[in-house]
Amino acid sequence: MYQWSRRVAGLALTTAWVVMVNNGGQSTMSTVAQVERVSYQARASASVLRLADSDAGPRGTALSGLRLGTTTARVDTDEPPRSAASAVQMTGPPGAPPAAVTRSAGDGDEESGTMTRTSSGADLDFLTLGSSRLTANAQWGSGTVLSSAIARPGELVLRPDEDAPLMHVWRGSQSRTQNQLVAVPGQPTLGMRSSARTELTAITLFRGTPTEVTIRFLTAPSLVALAAGTDRTDVRYAAPVISVTATHGRSYRLDTVGDSVEVPLAEPGCCSGGGLIRISLGGVRERTGHTSVDASAAAVRLQLLGAEGAGRLLDATIGDLDVSARVPMGGLDAPCRTCADPDPEPGTPEPEAESDAAAPDAGNTPDSVEPAEPAASANVAAPSEQPAAGPALPLTGASLSVLAALGMALIGTGWFIIRVTRRRRRRSPLEQRHH
Repeated sequence: MYQWSRRVAGLALTTAWVVMVNNGGQSTMSTVAQVERVSYQARASASVLRLADSDAGPRGTALSGLRLGTTTARVDTDEPPRSAASAVQMTGPPGAPPAAVTRSAGDGDEESGTMTRTSSGADLDFLTLGSSRLTANAQWGSGTVLSSAIARPGELVLRPDEDAPLMHVWRGSQSRTQNQLVAVPGQPTLGMRSSARTELTAITLFRGTPTEVTIRFLTAPSLVALAAGTDRTDVRYAAPVISVTATHGRSYRLDTVGDSVEVPLAEPGCCSGGGLIRISLGGVRERTGHTSVDASAAAVRLQLLGAEGAGRLLDATIGDLDVSARVPMGGLDAPCRTCADPDPEPGTPEPEAESDAAAPDAGNTPDSVEPAEPAASANVAAPSEQPAAGPALPLTGASLSVLAALGMALIGTGWFIIRVTRRRRRRSPLEQRHH
């Protein structure tokens, strides 16, 4: 009986030790490791500028389809790589340098982490582009920010005609995208947040001519989609606030979706004889359900219209945003200990990773690729040029308090059994003499 009791006590103590050790290991498991057993997706893209059509000069057709400063971030548990991000300087025009940076993770042959590239820009017959800085980040198995990207193209000057430049995008523009696991207020499960944002300083049309028009951006447009797997799935869009100033002194302010202004261009130039510039703030188009959300927005629509019957000479979108996310019904089953802010204000400026003033001038810096230092982590609340350190990961598996209580109970049981058996063994000889 004594030997049997000692064995039971030893087994209880060993079990308690194993439970405590395993619990310590489980407490450091990743959110991704817990939720990757189910299917979820997210995608975000943003472009500083997109030209749909251009017929404003003999070289105008070469500018059609131009995209400036495009970032893309993707997450898909069903298709490798599970996490991917890219940042591209410019696409579309023939002869444009293919400056881009990409990262991927979760595909077995991954190039995870953060990569930054600096490009020297381009100087073509119909455009000039300053130096750009591109960053992409992809993670899998650690952290809550799964993919993010940022593109900071240099200043852009479009010259479809040999005369004065048509459009000048000032230095300081950028686009940002990010996909992140977040806590959802009011529910124990996680959601997937997909966000896109563009920032610009100003855009000038017909610079240096009597028809010069400048569009200044007072606030930045942003689009955020949250797929929660419940009725808390939603979309938030913050429209930009802009001011429009013409050389003849008139000034306009647009701050609400649907606001628009038409600036006549009666002076000699490409649009002599009744042309005009139409500037409007676009809205968001969305499709939302409990488990999925898709949304897109054209922050500012810029159209250059010729004289009556001449049609559109330029059709551009400034701040082209697109987001989507999908999760299972009920959300992602991984309780979050300290996830990122689940409900950010889309209009709140994001922290800058680096001042644009430090960027090199066009033509003076060769293309370079710079692996980011992991130690220089940035806050995960926004895409940054360094790997996101991320908040502490959610706990997975059983509750820490429950396992701790079970371990203490097993230890107490073992101690009680050993104590009782020892007392019985000491009393045994006395009882024999007594009898």
